[in-house]
Amino acid sequence: MTLRFFRRKGGTSRSSEEPAETTPAGKDTDVETPNRTRRGTRSRKTTTSDEPKSAAAPPSASSGTSTGRTRRGRRGGVGRKKKPVETKAEEAVVVPEPAPPPVLRPRGRTAKAGGMEDGLLTEVMERQLEMLKSVQGSLSAIENRLAVGAAFGAERPRLGIFVDVPNVMYAAERQKVKLDYAKLLDFLTQGRELVRASAYAPISDDPGQRFDTQRFVQPFANLGYRLVTKPHKRYADGSMKANFDVELAIDVVAMSDRLDVVSLVSGDGDFRRLVELVASKGVRVEVIAFSQSTAQELRAVADRYIDLNDYLADLKP
Repeated sequence: MTLRFFRRKGGTSRSSEEPAETTPAGKDTDVETPNRTRRGTRSRKTTTSDEPKSAAAPPSASSGTSTGRTRRGRRGGVGRKKKPVETKAEEAVVVPEPAPPPVLRPRGRTAKAGGMEDGLLTEVMERQLEMLKSVQGSLSAIENRLAVGAAFGAERPRLGIFVDVPNVMYAAERQKVKLDYAKLLDFLTQGRELVRASAYAPISDDPGQRFDTQRFVQPFANLGYRLVTKPHKRYADGSMKANFDVELAIDVVAMSDRLDVVSLVSGDGDFRRLVELVASKGVRVEVIAFSQSTAQELRAVADRYIDLNDYLADLKP
């Protein structure tokens, strides 16, 4: 009979009897020795005398026991192993691909394996022709509207330019400057619709002299001006003079019904009454000249006065 002793907390001990373990005859066994335990138990595995301690097989992983110190568990019990935490594999997020756009097919028609049927091809061509016809109709309507707007109300004011050539050229010579009359034409027509530009220039009474080389004609030739000419008048003292006051005034009055703005390039005070008459019809009158050669009465009746001295940098050749 084997006696085991257990120590209680508090210093008291208690003995208990256990039935004796029987062993086969002829074999000696070692008596299991109880060990004191600290909060838990430390156990030793009993070994037989036939096998040396060094040859003891290591505990297998499946036995659930360990020869080392056990982890501290609950009070008086054996330490428990922590269960492995199962981690779920991250699920891959799959983005669905966008569905392809639907293929539009004409109703009642099918496509062969090798290509479109003749009827389907004909129907597609007919639809394209209908679309082209509708586009052409829209363009025709837009063109008609633009034509009507241009005929009954232009956005830009209609302009007529009338140049007293001897007056402006003599004034430029007194100022000792030279003007580029092509630049003058562009300057006056900015933002306006030019109807006509007329230049009134005297010519020589010598039939042998070339027209385009004459003094008052050459600066305006082939620049977009309509040249109105007449020969000089010779006086007994040998002087020559050509006056265009009547011709210029008649043209301005005749065209004033089809103009919004009249640009008079002259500083002659004889045109004062002409300016008043045209302005009474609702036409805007501008006077363009050098200030040193402009009559004050003409400048007073004009709707706008443009001094050429202020624009010489832009009008020089």
